[in-house]
Amino acid sequence: MKKVLFFSAFLVLFLIFEPSCSKKNAAAPACKLITITDVNGSTTTTFNITYNNVGKISTLQSTSGSTTTSKVFTYSSDVIFITSTYSGSPNPTTDSIVVNNSGLIMSDQYRNGTDESLTTYTYSGNQLLKSILQNNSDPAVTTTYTFTNGDLTGSSDGTNTATYSYNTTKASVPGDYFQLVQLIQYGASYVINSHQIIGYQIGSTIENITYTYDNTGKITGLTGTTGGSIETITYQYNCN
Repeated sequence: MKKVLFFSAFLVLFLIFEPSCSKKNAAAPACKLITITDVNGSTTTTFNITYNNVGKISTLQSTSGSTTTSKVFTYSSDVIFITSTYSGSPNPTTDSIVVNNSGLIMSDQYRNGTDESLTTYTYSGNQLLKSILQNNSDPAVTTTYTFTNGDLTGSSDGTNTATYSYNTTKASVPGDYFQLVQLIQYGASYVINSHQIIGYQIGSTIENITYTYDNTGKITGLTGTTGGSIETITYQYNCN
């Protein structure tokens, strides 16, 4: 299982339903996220992102106290290679991600020493139908997904079930929670939504998400509330 980097509750959700950035043929956004600051209780994590000359994510470094994680993204044809190194650990982890013509993830081969997993994805157009996770020799886990009005509204692996809600008056844009998590984890998407996610529920856990905007409509931050816990995330952009 992959090391959780940030947004603890939401990433746990993403890892349970293991396996955005832009729709098919959409131009790269003029403004790109370069710094993300995540404050969760007494823990502050900062992410710094760089991009290559065609606008794809090149490096990501996250720092939380004395702990640093560095990711390097390289590209070859339809494959994204990610090498992750962690402070205090001599061994990097790797992802080999195959994408289709729309830039959606078709498979992710993850390796951490002798630990290995393969996740494959099946789509109808640009909508995710199912993912299959094979973790070492464990039984494969199949997750199915439901979309409504262009948004992922449900997912289930037969044991765990999640539901997602959206603000249908706001289009999904960079800084949206779904886009943000996929960008940082993979530099690519397996879920493309039409609208901004504003909450989800898995089991008895409910998280509500609110956004702040600047006068151009860019998302400048969000707040996630789960029970009595509050997580605040702020963004900085580079706009060309």
